[in-house]
Amino acid sequence: MVRRIRTIVFRCLLVACVVLPCVYLLSRRRHTHVLADLGQTPWESLASPSRPLAASFLVGANRSSNVQRASLVSASQSYPDVTAVILNWSRLPNVVRIVSLLCGPWLEDVIAEIVVWNNSPREISYQTFAKTGCPSEKLRIYNSPHNAYFQARYVACEQATTRFCFLQDDDYLIMPEIIRTLHARVLGTPDHSIHLLPPHEVLSTQLRTAVTSDGVHTSSAWLGHGTILPRTGAADFLALLHHLNASEDEMKMADNYFTILNNRIPEVWFDQGIELGGGQPFTVGMEGNERNKMHIINACRYLDTLSSAFRASDMSHKSRLPFIEVDAVTPTGHAIFQAPCLSASCLLQTNIPLLPTNVKVGSYSADDIFMQELRSIQSLGQDAVDHYLRFPPSQAVDGRPDTVFRSPFPARRGDFVSLDMLSRVGSAGSTIEMTLLVARETVDILHQALFESSTDAVNWVVSTHALVCEETELTGLRGLRSAPRKLQECSVQSQETDHRFFRATLLVDILSSPHWMIYEFWIRWLV
Repeated sequence: MVRRIRTIVFRCLLVACVVLPCVYLLSRRRHTHVLADLGQTPWESLASPSRPLAASFLVGANRSSNVQRASLVSASQSYPDVTAVILNWSRLPNVVRIVSLLCGPWLEDVIAEIVVWNNSPREISYQTFAKTGCPSEKLRIYNSPHNAYFQARYVACEQATTRFCFLQDDDYLIMPEIIRTLHARVLGTPDHSIHLLPPHEVLSTQLRTAVTSDGVHTSSAWLGHGTILPRTGAADFLALLHHLNASEDEMKMADNYFTILNNRIPEVWFDQGIELGGGQPFTVGMEGNERNKMHIINACRYLDTLSSAFRASDMSHKSRLPFIEVDAVTPTGHAIFQAPCLSASCLLQTNIPLLPTNVKVGSYSADDIFMQELRSIQSLGQDAVDHYLRFPPSQAVDGRPDTVFRSPFPARRGDFVSLDMLSRVGSAGSTIEMTLLVARETVDILHQALFESSTDAVNWVVSTHALVCEETELTGLRGLRSAPRKLQECSVQSQETDHRFFRATLLVDILSSPHWMIYEFWIRWLV
């Protein structure tokens, strides 16, 4: 729906700059390819989070039979506290599939209720979902008397009785382990939303970031790829729109206003989503492009006006408005990029730069973000944009040894990659290993890296064990300066068991200027 409109906007920007006219077509083919490759079986087999993943890619005598990959996070609480909201318009078969997944046993301690908000004039009932096996007390269907468009998400969330809401469109599949990862992380930061986005959308959010002297620090991010947020966030957002006397059209197009008016740079993750397709998109063509752009700029102007008013008033006046953050800390330093693991509940985090340092974030006013994005794309050029879309960090944790996260620049001192396993892994007497499947040039990086683990991501314990790398039978992509070579499986024992966070940090600059090329990064234990 909105995502398809946004995609066209992005592509038009690329064409206007004479930059990468076919990049997003490559991106879309990648998602379709994933759907075909995850076992090459019908959709139903993808619904289970128990798909086995290799704990080692070694063969023959080098492979141990006593290793097991750490996978699912344990239940974080005794009761579910998330309401899932799905909008239906023209893809009812997809909605049935999504409901079947959300109502499955693997999410029973996360999802308390599923709301299907039917914007279509064709009414639906519980019988439509009978084959999903979802009990009627868990599935609530609302046939809207009119098409409420995207404000329906927030109304449904506001009416929920749970602490959090999970929102998604009807043309995207989000696997259960990723929803569990979202839930585990939002419990630690319950005051803001987390958005799953494909690489081209992450790039756009990054390039549209606005930080001004008037206290604006925001960007735009869509919600339909999968978003988790506090219920109070939806309620406060609607209250703010009512305070602004938002028009009916502005209310309907609420997705364009959500992250902008929050005045907090949104937390976005590279997604592992699978496109389902089907049906008719909400809007196509230039009409959709211009409408989205108009509403985003309108949201920015609202924010500029409010920020200027805040600066001219005393602090007590600021507390009267809901949702908008007026005292959020302006982010500094290098960005942290995040991606949830596929087929295992964990989260990859890295500070490895994905854009050149000459691309600066910031604008004189919030409504300048479209021109800012255009200038940044022109500055980046075709190769940089192409690399960003083809080799995202999510490909280091997608369970596939034929995809790779490749850094666009040589490794540098201070680069790190880490995994949050969401709960402590291992037990007394077990041996935990950090394991990476990498290109040969990345082995040079790992030999100069510090390997650590932690229970809280604050106090780290350094491993004193040696890094062990062995050649696999897998062949990697062609390197920047070399022909394809066999991949290396590298592992190092953690100094401690019962830890949650695991990190590898490069300690020195390396004269040979190798690049990070990580095909898989996982945690395993010897059993």
